[in-house]
Amino acid sequence: MLRITAGSGGLLLGVRLTPSAPRTAARGVYGDRLKVSVTAPPEDNRANRQLVEALAGWLDLRRDDVSIVAGRGSRDKVVAFKGIDEPELRSRLTELLEGDYPAKGQ
Repeated sequence: MLRITAGSGGLLLGVRLTPSAPRTAARGVYGDRLKVSVTAPPEDNRANRQLVEALAGWLDLRRDDVSIVAGRGSRDKVVAFKGIDEPELRSRLTELLEGDYPAKGQ
């Protein structure tokens, strides 16, 4: 089960990121983290930017409401979500994991 906690920047969710993947997709659960792959390489913060854009698109949030608050240089990250409450975030994450949601244009 995904662990979501409340923090000063919003709701916090751990993410395990795989950069340079064949496609951008939500891949399931890794421990208590969301597992995501992105096509962008880790260089120049490109994978982090693509992760934020993909999560915002998949969860129907503004890009400014999604941010990486820890782990920028690591595969394990903490992502903050603003403008959404925990039950709604859990519901959208469940829908994401039950469907096949490649990023737009992938």
